[in-house]
Amino acid sequence: MATRNVKLEATLYTDTTPLPNKTIEFFHRVSGQTEWISDGTDDTDQNGKAEKTISLTVPETYDFKAEFAGDEDYEGSVATVLNFRVKAKTTLTLTVTPL
Repeated sequence: MATRNVKLEATLYTDTTPLPNKTIEFFHRVSGQTEWISDGTDDTDQNGKAEKTISLTVPETYDFKAEFAGDEDYEGSVATVLNFRVKAKTTLTLTVTPL
């Protein structure tokens, strides 16, 4: 089976203000499964954004999750994307031959 890289991006806010320097953990699972697989962590930048690039088997339908565990100042939060179909990449070539 083929694999494909997928970039996961999460943005953490309090009200409308981005939160920098907070740790986000990323997860994925094949849709329909119950166990989440951790893809590791990334700290948010000045715009509250964290990201992780992972390699997945394709074609397949996946669920994705980003989680902020919370800290002494902010409560935890979770964001999910369910049933996202990751397709195999294609390349199309064209040949022109004058006759």
